[in-house]
Amino acid sequence: MGLHCLFKAILIAYVIKADLIIIASGLDLQGPIFLHEPPHRIEFSNNTGGLVECSGHGSPPPEVEWTPIPPQQDMVFTLSNGSLMFYPFSAEKYRHEVHATVYRCKLRNLVGTILSREVHVRGVVNQKYTVQVHDEYVMTGNTAVLKCQVPSYMSEFVMVTAWVQDTGMHLYPNTDIGGKYTVLSNGELYINNAGPNDAFKSYTCRTVNRLTGEIQISTYPGRIIVTEPKGMVQPRINVEKHSLRHVVLNGQTTLPCIAQGHPVPTYRWFKEENEQLLPLQLSERITIVSAGLLKIAKARLEDSGKYLCWVNNTAGEETIQVSLTVTAPLTAHLQPQVQTVDVDKDAQFQCIVSGHPVHDVNWLHDGKPILRDNRVEILTDPPRLIIKKVQKDDPGMYQCFVSNEWEQIQSTAELQLGDASPELLYWFSEQTLQPGPTVSLKCVATGNPLPQFTWSLDGFPIPDNSRFLVGQYVTIHDDVISHVNISNVKEEDGGEYACTAQNSIGKVSHSAKVNIYGLPYIREMPKITGISGSDLVVTCPVAGYPIDKIHWERDGQTLPINRRQRAYNNGTLIIEQLQRLEDAGTYTCMAQNKQKQTSRRNVEIQVLVPPKIMPIQAMTNMLREGMRAAISCQILEGDLPVSFRWERNGKPLIGTGNEVFRRLDEYSASLVIEHITSEHSGNYTCIASNVAGMERFTVPLTVNVPPKWVLEPKDSSAQAGQDVLLHCQSSGYPKPTITWKKAIGPTPGEYKDFLYEPTVQLFPNGTIYFKKISKESQGHFLCESKNNIGSGVSKVIFLKVNVPAHFQTKTKQISVAKGKQVHIQCNVQGDNPIDIKWKIQATQQYLDESLDSRYTIRDQVLDDGMVSELGISHTYRQDTGIYICQASNAFGQDEMSIQLIVQEVPEQPKNLRINSQQSRSLQLTWSQPFAGNSPIEGYHIYYKQISDIWQNAEHITITGGQTVVNIQNLRPAKAYHFRMTSENKLGASEYSEVVQVTTLEEVPSGPPLNVRAEAKSSTEISVTWDAPERDHWNGILLGYYVGYQMSLSPEDKEVNPTQGFSFKTVEVRSHFGGETVLSNLNKYTQYHVIVQAYTSQGSGPPSREIAVQTMEDVPSSPPESPQCDVLGSTSIYITWSPPDVDGQNGKIKGYKVFYISVNELYETDPEVVKSTNQYVTIETLRKYTNYTVWVLAYTKVGDGMKTKPFYCRTHEDVPSAPQAIKAIPASSTKILISWLPPEFPNGDITGYTFYMSMLEGGREEGTHKRILGPFVEMHETQRTQESATYQFWLTASTKIGEGEKTQVVTVPPNNKVPARIVSFSQRLISPWKENLELPCRKVGSPAPVTIWRQDGHNMDTNSRKVIAKNGTLYIRECQAGDAGNYTCSVENTWGKDEIIYNIIIKVPPEAPNLTVVNSYTDSLHLEWMDNSHGGSPILGYVINYKRENGDWEELQVDAKTSSHLLTNLWCGTRYQLYITAYNKIGTGLPCDIVNSFTKGNPPVQPKHSQMITNNSTSVTCWLDSWGDGGCGILYFMIESRVFGRSQWNIISNHIPPTERIYTVSDLIPGTKYQLKVTAHNNAGSTTAVYNFTTLSPQGVIYSIDHANPVSHMSDSPFYANFKVLIPVCLSMFMLLGIIAAVLLIRKRKIDNQARLASSSMSESPSLANLQNKQNRDQQYLAVRCNPGSGPPRGSHSNDSGSFGKAEGNEYIEDICPYATFQLNKQTYSESSYSGNVYSGPYHSVRGSFVYHDVKPETYHSKEPEYTKVRRKVGRLRDPHSESQEYDTLGSESDNDVSARAMNSAKYRAQRDTQDETSSSSETTPTSLSRKSKPPFAARKSGKTGTSGKRHVRSSSGYSSHNEETTFSISNYPPNYQDHINPPARFSDSNDKSKSQTSPRVRGNQKLQREAFQINV
Repeated sequence: MGLHCLFKAILIAYVIKADLIIIASGLDLQGPIFLHEPPHRIEFSNNTGGLVECSGHGSPPPEVEWTPIPPQQDMVFTLSNGSLMFYPFSAEKYRHEVHATVYRCKLRNLVGTILSREVHVRGVVNQKYTVQVHDEYVMTGNTAVLKCQVPSYMSEFVMVTAWVQDTGMHLYPNTDIGGKYTVLSNGELYINNAGPNDAFKSYTCRTVNRLTGEIQISTYPGRIIVTEPKGMVQPRINVEKHSLRHVVLNGQTTLPCIAQGHPVPTYRWFKEENEQLLPLQLSERITIVSAGLLKIAKARLEDSGKYLCWVNNTAGEETIQVSLTVTAPLTAHLQPQVQTVDVDKDAQFQCIVSGHPVHDVNWLHDGKPILRDNRVEILTDPPRLIIKKVQKDDPGMYQCFVSNEWEQIQSTAELQLGDASPELLYWFSEQTLQPGPTVSLKCVATGNPLPQFTWSLDGFPIPDNSRFLVGQYVTIHDDVISHVNISNVKEEDGGEYACTAQNSIGKVSHSAKVNIYGLPYIREMPKITGISGSDLVVTCPVAGYPIDKIHWERDGQTLPINRRQRAYNNGTLIIEQLQRLEDAGTYTCMAQNKQKQTSRRNVEIQVLVPPKIMPIQAMTNMLREGMRAAISCQILEGDLPVSFRWERNGKPLIGTGNEVFRRLDEYSASLVIEHITSEHSGNYTCIASNVAGMERFTVPLTVNVPPKWVLEPKDSSAQAGQDVLLHCQSSGYPKPTITWKKAIGPTPGEYKDFLYEPTVQLFPNGTIYFKKISKESQGHFLCESKNNIGSGVSKVIFLKVNVPAHFQTKTKQISVAKGKQVHIQCNVQGDNPIDIKWKIQATQQYLDESLDSRYTIRDQVLDDGMVSELGISHTYRQDTGIYICQASNAFGQDEMSIQLIVQEVPEQPKNLRINSQQSRSLQLTWSQPFAGNSPIEGYHIYYKQISDIWQNAEHITITGGQTVVNIQNLRPAKAYHFRMTSENKLGASEYSEVVQVTTLEEVPSGPPLNVRAEAKSSTEISVTWDAPERDHWNGILLGYYVGYQMSLSPEDKEVNPTQGFSFKTVEVRSHFGGETVLSNLNKYTQYHVIVQAYTSQGSGPPSREIAVQTMEDVPSSPPESPQCDVLGSTSIYITWSPPDVDGQNGKIKGYKVFYISVNELYETDPEVVKSTNQYVTIETLRKYTNYTVWVLAYTKVGDGMKTKPFYCRTHEDVPSAPQAIKAIPASSTKILISWLPPEFPNGDITGYTFYMSMLEGGREEGTHKRILGPFVEMHETQRTQESATYQFWLTASTKIGEGEKTQVVTVPPNNKVPARIVSFSQRLISPWKENLELPCRKVGSPAPVTIWRQDGHNMDTNSRKVIAKNGTLYIRECQAGDAGNYTCSVENTWGKDEIIYNIIIKVPPEAPNLTVVNSYTDSLHLEWMDNSHGGSPILGYVINYKRENGDWEELQVDAKTSSHLLTNLWCGTRYQLYITAYNKIGTGLPCDIVNSFTKGNPPVQPKHSQMITNNSTSVTCWLDSWGDGGCGILYFMIESRVFGRSQWNIISNHIPPTERIYTVSDLIPGTKYQLKVTAHNNAGSTTAVYNFTTLSPQGVIYSIDHANPVSHMSDSPFYANFKVLIPVCLSMFMLLGIIAAVLLIRKRKIDNQARLASSSMSESPSLANLQNKQNRDQQYLAVRCNPGSGPPRGSHSNDSGSFGKAEGNEYIEDICPYATFQLNKQTYSESSYSGNVYSGPYHSVRGSFVYHDVKPETYHSKEPEYTKVRRKVGRLRDPHSESQEYDTLGSESDNDVSARAMNSAKYRAQRDTQDETSSSSETTPTSLSRKSKPPFAARKSGKTGTSGKRHVRSSSGYSSHNEETTFSISNYPPNYQDHINPPARFSDSNDKSKSQTSPRVRGNQKLQREAFQINV
């Protein structure tokens, strides 16, 4: 009973669970959907943190998860609402796996799972940054581009929001400001058509950090520097040559194409279509904003592609390619959103995608990727997912992900499982068991809807018994589990159990027998009912086991008894085709076992008969509306009672209204329909049913109906041009046919079939459609409907078409000659009445005859409209314009535009200017004049030389489309006048203004003559030549190009056939020929030399090549592959290979092998062995010694470069004898033996052999030997016999064997112990600052007294010298004064002894004596003399030098030289120098500081006539007329002002010296101006002020007041008021007196110092110097300027060539003491004109002078041959800003520092440009190929060389090299390495303060020394 209860409890739990699941399944489940899907990209700052929101809805509500799971909860946290929060973090806590990864949000509920798009999270560490705007150079007329420079690490997050002009104007991105300014979306500012006025404006950019909102403004404003081009310049690209652009659909973008060139280039855009470039068609949407900026608005997808911008001018062309990608935002929509599919049916989802481009489409099911297989098909076009034969696992959430490079989008859909027939997943099996136990039978099924289980036993319901318990429940997987539990099973419970799962779709069952052992037993069977005509299956419910047989009986007969019956042994009876009469009755089942035990049970079978309907006749095409219809239904057989019901078209009829049901009798019924209509048509079904079944019979019924109007036609009206629909729809049965006809004529009556034109369409429902109806379609129309039932229906309607006033032609053009009359007509069409008005488009004023008597208006009415005519009796130019003819009627209005063009003769051409001026041709350009409203047919150009008259002028006619003409066949260097007229069909214009131009020079047409070349050295070739023939000069010869190149072998020419000449520029000599020395050539190499002459226009043809070979030199490469083999203990074998062929520099005469032991390195000179072979054997070497070996090759010139040192150690050998041995009685019983190690150990000492023998009575007792350790130097032995004499000797041993023995020492018998010293006298050599230990071990009895003496004097002990108790003397940190002889003496009663130590101390060398023997513009020649070397040879020198206000720099020089040429110095600058020497011990003290100046003066100003020329609106400055004073000019500054005003206007503050000409424009005609020009070089600056007056507009020259060339600074002269003038003058006189007194005292003091410093080096002026001075006094009066800050001292005002007075002749001397002035010839030098000489009309009035020294290059153009090391890491600065180079510890503001840094960078960039473009000694003519410029060649000096130079570290620790070189020498012995120090460090702070106040030393004060002390 307990077990039964347990089963009940389990089943109750199952039932409860099943009920709960059924309740849950009853909810309206819905899959998850995103309410807020996180974006594709999330960026946030580490200061703010970030929040990623994710939420969704569904039923039940979904859970929110993130994948991957955030790893660190202290950095990122998931909120309760599902959002992901990133905490703010510091930079060191940045984690890539947290702050720079891809997350996805996941929503999950019972239905399924969906994923969000990929969320790219990026946490950005906020960094400090500054925004800068750099100045940009632009040529006049071109477009300048200013960029907002943001550091690369922040550029991605910082956006430009605006540019702010210094005037306050704000410029915003994607805006156009009047066409002048354009700001692109990337923040770049484009300034179009840049002119001089733009150079005065500055621009600041404003940015915002889109992550933090931080707003920053550029540190300093930027500006554009407008330059004037010189000649034609090929377009240079300012933007990327290949770029990519991206724009969103309907967005706006601008494609950049900016270049600079002269003339201003033109831009043309092309687009690549089908691999062809087609010109881009511009429109309202695609426009060119300015210059080359292509703006595309409302971008379309078809705009994507490659765009090519073609930039060209007359000088050349360039192209820019831009690839544009237009993208449309992606959208995705998954259809259907919810889909229910039955099992084994197909499901299909379509992803409707829009946007462009689409790169990837991916599918997910419940958050997992879907893979293709035999059931899943993924299609791409369009994207579709097909799931074949849907299974149970397929329902859930499906997603379509669409992505491209920029975004990702997804859409979600749900697949629900539809109806599915039940399917058994599990079933019970057959089993046999004994009675009593419990039995549980289980079946599991699935299906949709969920199936319900029923159980049966042998075909009958489960017995209603308490022992049987049936239950079922549903799992979470929607599986239905059903149980039958039988407790205490009995024999009658056996039988065939069946479980049947059934739902609305179908059912499935399973059966199996449960056998219970027992007697046969048949359970009771209820009455069984069968249906007549069907089969009946009866199972006998037999229990018990085993059963032998089962059979059926009826009326005592065993079945079967006929063919329709079948009986089986398992108890099943089947009766086919049941028949009531034969098969109804009682049947008996009998079961029997093998023991013949039986059981019987009866069952009654009842047979029921279903009804059968008699066929009914169809009722089609026989009824009309209004008739009566009746349908009868009778059954032929069937059990009563029988019920009847009716359906029409599958829907039940209820028998109301016209429909009447009638029951005729028990076997028949009828359906009667009174007054039948068309609505009664359909299929009628009679359904008869009884308890046995149901029968159906369907009969069709139709009703004929005549046509009726559904939509009756109506009259209609429409406006012409509109679309019109005429409706005509009818109904009836059969379906009527509709036809349209149109009336003939204006009235209805007669009709014709309507002809359907292409613009007219008839729809199937009868509606007629007119597309853009016209007047011709107006009329009466007949619509008729027929179906042969009755007469049909018809209707006549009228369609009226109204025509609004309109013009067939919208525009036209009329031309009329000026002064003629004109008639303008407009023809309007439309329904009358029509109102016509005339107006002028420009003024919108309506015209009538009262407005102007010249106007007449006439109108005429026509059948289809009206004509109006406007007449103008006499036309003027202002009548040109667009006239509007407006017409209107009741139905609409329209207008027509007529352009009236009043034509006249053109105006004269404007703005004539010269482009591309050549020697024999030029290009004339002009602006298109007003053409008189008639195309210009041609231009007439007239030109003549100035001296000719216009009647003899040349004449050229060109077409009217040109604005440029090339004039040919002109003569070089001639002045011409040009004028021109324009002509159209009405006549010619007046003459234009006259333009004057002078043609240019040409290049020489002949080569130089008599070219000769001769080798001067191994690297120099001297070349001389004569000038070309005079007829071939073609201008003034400016110089020559000397080209040279190495002779090429045929093989080299094949490898590099384009190798060309390198060129050197040489100035013209007085005889017009030339000579030069080619230096820095390859040694012992053949060169080919050519010479070309050049003028200002270029170089002429080269001379014939001549070959010359440089001389031999020492080899520059060492021998290769040196190797050392050790032959023995005293010999080695050296081998090598010859040097590289390129480094031999001649014929190798032999080789030298240098060798020295490592211990002697740097102390003595190495041994040298010569050999003509490539090997040598060196013998008689020291044994077991490490040798350093070098090898060099030599030619007849001398020794070449050594190899790197390599090392050899000779083999070991037996050692020599120990140096000394002592045997001393230590007591009466002990003897102490000591010795010194061998002088030549010849190997590693392995030990000592100690020998001892005794002599007793003259007889030797024998020898004793003992082996001692290798480090033992003392041994004690016992005296065993007091009367014996002892002998001792010693040998040392190596691994080779035992060496020589020492002398034999004897100890005779003696009972006294005299004082003796065990230690030995020695000579000790030590570097300074080492600790010395001098042992003095003593023996004796009584104990002796120890006394130390130094150099014979008793020695005093101190803190450094200490004597220990054992007698040892300790000297700490020995000094040079510690050198000498140290004697240790001991003495007692029985004797005395002493030893002597000879101490030698090595120290660093003393300071050399430094002098400056000569100075040049860019170098100083130094010499020095050595003093004491400190006991060790000097290894090298370190030269320290600094320019005034500069940094200390260091240079290491080889020890073998005593002079050096210090190059690459600033011109005209004071330098401080000192030198130190160093040896193996260290670096010595520095010498006194030496002061010296490089030669050079500030620039020399030219005369007024040489400097400026002016016209009415501009003045031209001839900058190349300035002399450079011996120092190259760095830049010019130009200022101007109106005469009399106080404020100067800066025109340009940094004009490079390469600008030969500078024009100041926008001046007022007829106005007096002052022009201030300041030239700067390294030596200072010179300021000159020039007065000039601009011409009047008519070209009249105003008279200039020469009496007062210097202008006053105010409009009202102050001297008019004497009350002001007198106090001012008195104050000024007093101030000047004080200043003069101070200066005089200071000058005397400086002169005295200078005389003392330079008395030994004074020079007497030469005759040439005196002549130069005289020439200078005649030509120039120059003033030097202080190179420091502050206003220039030498500012003078010059007017018309007059000069002011200088302070004195002393300043004249400062021009250049080594310059030669030549006023009688037109000679030009590099020094005075920087290589740029303008050959213009004003050369004849300019003088020139020539510096004969080589022009120094700019101080940064080339790195020196040694490396300069600076104390500060600062940059090189311009000499004019030297005063700013002091570190004032915060005295400058940040703005000052930044501004100075920007100026320095600007000057530096300018100097770089100068180096690239300026003419130097190495320039290249255009007619030949060129090589790179050779390095700068320093001046030669007797002992100067670069091989010994080593780069050393600066005193500040900063080096310009990556590697720092110290003075430590690795090959020194260990005890020396700590003492090889770099040069001492010095501070120059005191020197700086002095240099600020001390004046510059004059030319005769060559050297000045300043002593200073250095504490070491």
